[in-house]
Amino acid sequence: MQEKTAKQSLIVFFGLTGSGKSYLAERWANAKGYPYHNSDTVRKELAGVGVSSRHHVPFNEGLYSPEMTSRTYDEILKRALNDLNNAATGVVLDGSYGRDTQRNSIVEALSTRYKIFFILCHCSETVTKERFAQRGKDHQAVSDGRWEIYTGQIRSFSYPQRIEGTHLLKLNTDYPVENLIDQVDAYIDKTGHGRS
Repeated sequence: MQEKTAKQSLIVFFGLTGSGKSYLAERWANAKGYPYHNSDTVRKELAGVGVSSRHHVPFNEGLYSPEMTSRTYDEILKRALNDLNNAATGVVLDGSYGRDTQRNSIVEALSTRYKIFFILCHCSETVTKERFAQRGKDHQAVSDGRWEIYTGQIRSFSYPQRIEGTHLLKLNTDYPVENLIDQVDAYIDKTGHGRS
């Protein structure tokens, strides 16, 4: 396995559905030239369904059961490790990661070898509703997130104050994506030289 280098990082964009994490994560990854792994895409690949197919099941059921979520996050972590072992400078993960155990599994697997940054995306309910309305009209949308899922996630989401051994940025995504990309860049540039 490849040794840790100062330049290699894992950046995890996480938060509630509708928080804007995927829109930001994909654009930030593209700007950096980093591999990008989206939980919705990987989940549907594992299930053998089309990535833009719609699956409006109740919260924590079917394609979005805890068991399927665990399989999805295990696969994303496996792909990230493969990218890092193949000398990727950085890798971006994109998922809800609403439980401490889900985040801690990443830390336990990678923190001794790579720098890890968690970007907690959040926004106002008004913006969330607007995003769901736009998503409902987009037949190519990968995410099945909607208001019912959002309210279910709120009840179970564990908001961290810090994540031991990593860096944590809480980011309000109500603002234009260009501004958000600059904020992520500035945070990583500032904190990337040491440990939180």
